[in-house]
Amino acid sequence: IKIYRLQTTGFGKQRFALRLFDALTFDLMLVLKLLFFPPQDIVVSFTSPPLIGFLGGCFCHLKGGRAVQWLMDINPAAAFAVGYLKRTSLVGRALNWAFKASLRSSSHIVVLDKWMKKVAVEYGGSQDKISVIHPWSLFEPSEGPVDPSESCFRKNNDLMNKTLIMYSGNHSVVHPLATLLQAAKQMRADSSIVFVFVGGGLRSLEVKAFKEKENLSNIVQLPLVPREQLTDSLTSVDAHIVVMGDAVNGLVHTSKVYGAIATGKPIIYIGPKKSHVMDLLINCKQTHQSEHGDVESVVDAISQIKVLSKETKERVATENKMFYRNQFSAEKCFAVFSEEV
Repeated sequence: IKIYRLQTTGFGKQRFALRLFDALTFDLMLVLKLLFFPPQDIVVSFTSPPLIGFLGGCFCHLKGGRAVQWLMDINPAAAFAVGYLKRTSLVGRALNWAFKASLRSSSHIVVLDKWMKKVAVEYGGSQDKISVIHPWSLFEPSEGPVDPSESCFRKNNDLMNKTLIMYSGNHSVVHPLATLLQAAKQMRADSSIVFVFVGGGLRSLEVKAFKEKENLSNIVQLPLVPREQLTDSLTSVDAHIVVMGDAVNGLVHTSKVYGAIATGKPIIYIGPKKSHVMDLLINCKQTHQSEHGDVESVVDAISQIKVLSKETKERVATENKMFYRNQFSAEKCFAVFSEEV
């Protein structure tokens, strides 16, 4: 394996304009690299940063090889949906044209769910060139039950003997957290329940502001944990929160749901019922779906989870982990990818 790195700006994700500038400098440096790069048999392009799929397609057109688009989300459509870009703007129209061109020129297209496939076809992707292949989690399920009292994550963050409700991962603009935050506010009187937000992103500022405004001691914010500590972090909780905005259904794929299933823990999903998340969770035990704005439903789900018996938790863990292993292990998903692509 050879890795070629590019020198680019690194302003981060706090402001969209700077994030876009980072992407443009990356694309520019990539163009310079590809001009002198030898032909390849297969070029696999992801979705981010913008234009990378278009550049991969151009490279194959000029130098040969098969261009494969592996779409982790549908952009710029997702950017239009959340208001990052105007569809009619010069940048919006240019990115839209480039995305459609990359789909038409691809030898193969990989999407993550049936909803994304539908959108990809609408954008010009050919039905017979599209494969639906699920991603896989960095987290692999443990064989036996996990004892929360042995969790270093709980001990290090003074969370022993608490019912932990965790949102872990990117606090993206496509994942509205208002309903969950209102549930935390409504349950503030129960000191045994703690809402843990692990990670960063634009909405982490929203969580911080809400916590300070409402003076909520039941909200704990923590940075992303190192990969080697991920298993302990994810298995230490009593329930995982998965969120997806209504406007981005079919445009993004909330992949944190795979890690949540692999833990064997109950899952509370806040988002549209007709979505890839519910397509997965319908096969799992002890899952709850709530629409955005339905705070009472989230509060009720958390209250039910809090009183689950040890036997019920172990049965749920066993069945959900088995479902994950049978369907979404890295070995299985990558084998499908290798065969179809």
